[in-house]
Amino acid sequence: MANKGETKSQKSISAPATRYFSKKESTFTVKGRPGPHNKNTSVPLSFTLVKILELAKTTAEAKKIIADGQIKINGTIRRNSKFPTGIFDIITIDAQKKKYRILLDKKGRLVIKEIDAKSKDFKISKVISKRIIKKGKIEVTTNDGFTITLEKEKINVNDSLKLSMPEQKIEEIYPLAQGNTAYIVGGAHVGDINTVKEIIKGTLQRKELVSLENENAKFQTVTRNVFVIGKEKTEIEVLKK
Repeated sequence: MANKGETKSQKSISAPATRYFSKKESTFTVKGRPGPHNKNTSVPLSFTLVKILELAKTTAEAKKIIADGQIKINGTIRRNSKFPTGIFDIITIDAQKKKYRILLDKKGRLVIKEIDAKSKDFKISKVISKRIIKKGKIEVTTNDGFTITLEKEKINVNDSLKLSMPEQKIEEIYPLAQGNTAYIVGGAHVGDINTVKEIIKGTLQRKELVSLENENAKFQTVTRNVFVIGKEKTEIEVLKK
């Protein structure tokens, strides 16, 4: 009989491009599970500990650390070694008094940047869908799986939310609008910080585009590559060029 269902293994050679490791080291790598991020934009928590944070030497060691409740993701203890971690997630290790934020490097691979261990946990999430629910309220879904109900706030798809963690309360809304600061998550300029100059409406033949610029370049890209992370300045720590 034919094999039914999804395989439980992941060959290194077919691993998503977001994984920062040598695919020739071993035949197999850890396979992620469904969660707040999809498999193409995230890495399993055990992979993060071994290959990105280098907190553990082996997957078995990483699993023990995770099972012991030593790792928090966005303020919540996670004990599942395959829990997906993705862009702008906060990883806290209380025993070491360390805190990190996940970012992208210039090749679109997930990397980490250490941040102030005493800083308040917050996350910036991008709105990917919007709908009206009971009593005329608006409900939005974000790129990292959060579902937020709004009262009177004005928000559109492709805008971003600054959320307190783990409460998931809205602290601020960053519209995809001229003058705001954007982080590029795909394409030739991935990992760059830019200023939004113009939103170019789409047509039947062309997708909506965003015109951006930084100190080195001016360019256009599709909205899916643009992640608003602040108004006049960025609200997150970024990698140095």
